[in-house]
Amino acid sequence: MMTDKDKTQLLEPGVKDADVALRGDDSSGAGEACAIVDVRPMPTPEDVEAIAKTAGKRKASPVPANKTRVAVCMSGGVDSSVTAYLLMEQGYDVIGVTGWLIKSGSRCCDTGMVDAARVCEQLGVEHHAVDLRELFKSQVIDQFHQSYSKGRTPLPCSVCNTAIKWGALMNYGHKHLDAKFVATGHYSRVIDTPDGKRLGKAKDDRKDQSYVLWGLTTAQLEATLLPLGDYTKDEIREIANAQKLVSANRPDSQDLCFIPIGTTAQQYLANFIEEKPGPIIHCETLDTLGYHTGTHNFTIGQRKGLKIAHSEPLYVTSIDVETRTVYAGSKEALLRKDLTASEVNWIMQTPPTEPFRARAKIRYNSPSDEASIYPMPDGRVRVEFDNPQPAITPGQVLGVYDATDTYILGGGWID
Repeated sequence: MMTDKDKTQLLEPGVKDADVALRGDDSSGAGEACAIVDVRPMPTPEDVEAIAKTAGKRKASPVPANKTRVAVCMSGGVDSSVTAYLLMEQGYDVIGVTGWLIKSGSRCCDTGMVDAARVCEQLGVEHHAVDLRELFKSQVIDQFHQSYSKGRTPLPCSVCNTAIKWGALMNYGHKHLDAKFVATGHYSRVIDTPDGKRLGKAKDDRKDQSYVLWGLTTAQLEATLLPLGDYTKDEIREIANAQKLVSANRPDSQDLCFIPIGTTAQQYLANFIEEKPGPIIHCETLDTLGYHTGTHNFTIGQRKGLKIAHSEPLYVTSIDVETRTVYAGSKEALLRKDLTASEVNWIMQTPPTEPFRARAKIRYNSPSDEASIYPMPDGRVRVEFDNPQPAITPGQVLGVYDATDTYILGGGWID
């Protein structure tokens, strides 16, 4: 365990190979905690590539005797940075690993590679990078395009968790870094129970991210550490500022990392999906209300962007890609009590085969609600909610929780 003096020495801002990407930056990490705005210059693609290639060639040092190594997935944000610090405090041998996901154009990914390297320098731990650009494109970006072209609304961050963090980076950590565990900055908890490890909700229900971790397997959960589940976001910011981490006041990522800065999702998709005009029809009267330029510009529950004058507010209620039709109607027309989901994953020692009562949710920011769960063949599930749910959206995630709303039992992609 480090002494306070040791920690002070480790946290001096001598950055070495990461400095090239932050010329002219104030490396103190100071900032306005109440109104976080990232005003630093964007690193050039050459700077990012230089850091990624240097970290990618680095050989992992031997695991120290009587130590357990954990590979921390470092995004460069405050959450993963404090994750690394907390695990060091707990006595783990920490090593940072960052996926090189895109070439350039996103403040999230570009500054993330740089800040991850700088935080590792501050903490005195190795920083490794893995070139995952092709995998990220095929598994996350291309799927994003394909989903919208099929009238679905994807959740790419959930795909990234499964394919990148608990896929490629976990495998790299085990095979090349000799890590027993992988850790991330997600707000969730790995809880030991008489039935084995369970994936629990975070202490701070407002920040809980268990919903996007539905794709973890029980084997992956056994090799996962999630230290932030016992903290609030404010507490994590306080720790980062106390340790003067360069990421302490980095803003939370709000947009998709592969969409260029200043570009909307619709503007971005226009580069990949052909515009095919069609009608907007009232879902109850079947009257033609107007016309659109492409179904990919809409998602279930959307209100803005219809550009139709009507006597009542209109919401997108369904999308028919084959006929190029967007259906719209009242808010009440969005309510449904049932759904089916595919590619279901159960984070349980024994996956259920019989109907059971649970709680379920259909989007990240919605609370869970009581429901009956009916497992089906071929990795599917049918859910009947006790109460109608607004805007059940194909392509989004169904999250299934236990009756006490403590653990996430699994989930799937809403049909």
